[in-house]
Amino acid sequence: MTKRTKKAIRRNVKSINVKDNLIVHECAIKPYQIFCEWIDDEANEFSSGETILFEVVEIDGQYCFFEGFKEVELLRDGAEISIRRVDLSKAEIERRAWSCLMNEFANLDPINPRIFEAIKSSMPAQVQQTLFNKTLTIQHILDLKNIKRHRYDYQASLYRDHQYTEIPSFSELVDEVRYVNSK
Repeated sequence: MTKRTKKAIRRNVKSINVKDNLIVHECAIKPYQIFCEWIDDEANEFSSGETILFEVVEIDGQYCFFEGFKEVELLRDGAEISIRRVDLSKAEIERRAWSCLMNEFANLDPINPRIFEAIKSSMPAQVQQTLFNKTLTIQHILDLKNIKRHRYDYQASLYRDHQYTEIPSFSELVDEVRYVNSK
């Protein structure tokens, strides 16, 4: 009779120091930028006592991430993470980066129309087709979240009604006062 043994599946995982060589992959720059500029402050808190595992692509000794934007933003200098090196095509990396961004966007409540427009205008058409089997529409997102259209329209009207004015710099205010006093 043969003896059955349980063999542990070995994963090619390495722990690295974050500040040394973890960078965003070139195909994930735009989704990561949108996340940092629009979603980062609104994203739900992430907390985990476990070591975070990232799939990365190694390029010239640098580890390039393309997913886990929220986790990357919460990492501190000197933090140790585990990485798994993968070999993916640029198209797959781009698709996974946009998918990560869309997951973070879908977790927002309420849906911010400005973030949606930033994503829609930046996401390549081939990625939209791959992820949604059609072009990205707000109705698709609303259906995923099971939200009625009137709730989104109300939210959009709130953003349209708030016209933000840019605050002038101190030097601009001084110049304006000088101009008014010189008359």
